[in-house]
Amino acid sequence: MDDPVATALRQAQHELHEVVATNKARKARLLAIAKDRLGYQEYVEAREALDKNILALYTKLQKKDGPKVSKKKKAKSDTNGAAPAPSGTPPIGTWPSAAGLGPDDENTLRVPDALAQLVVTRREWVNSVGGVFDEMEREQPGRIYGLPERSIYEGLDAEVAALLGRTDEGDTSTGRPPGTDKGKGRAAGEAMDVDR
Repeated sequence: MDDPVATALRQAQHELHEVVATNKARKARLLAIAKDRLGYQEYVEAREALDKNILALYTKLQKKDGPKVSKKKKAKSDTNGAAPAPSGTPPIGTWPSAAGLGPDDENTLRVPDALAQLVVTRREWVNSVGGVFDEMEREQPGRIYGLPERSIYEGLDAEVAALLGRTDEGDTSTGRPPGTDKGKGRAAGEAMDVDR
């Protein structure tokens, strides 16, 4: 017959096993979400880099092929108080032809190959990689960005039960019974595995 102290210790040890298994299952879920969010952040950074490249090339084309105004004419118009352009006409820089994107012989908009390739690359990146993240977000709202609508720990009981069942049966990967990896030799495993 056990004394009350041994019974209390056994009960506390059983509760500790459950808490450790619950923490492991929660940590696994949080780790998966963190990896997905980091992956999404890397995707956004790559997309923004493509956007910057497109904007830089467009700006370069706009400066190169745009109408040139000499410094003397610019200074003269500033001092003479020249009237601004009528409000119905957009500024010169907004016309496609001002950026070297004028029509060709068949009257279609001509875009330099480098700019077209950057736009195609961005579109493919958004459709392929961005589509994966959009699908993941549709399946589990809040997993990739924003806050989840439901608890991320729903259905955790099955995972905890599986972890408790595995620890009770021993380590199947090494073939050793539970409790043989105690002490200093256990440093490669989990730091908080408590054997019964």
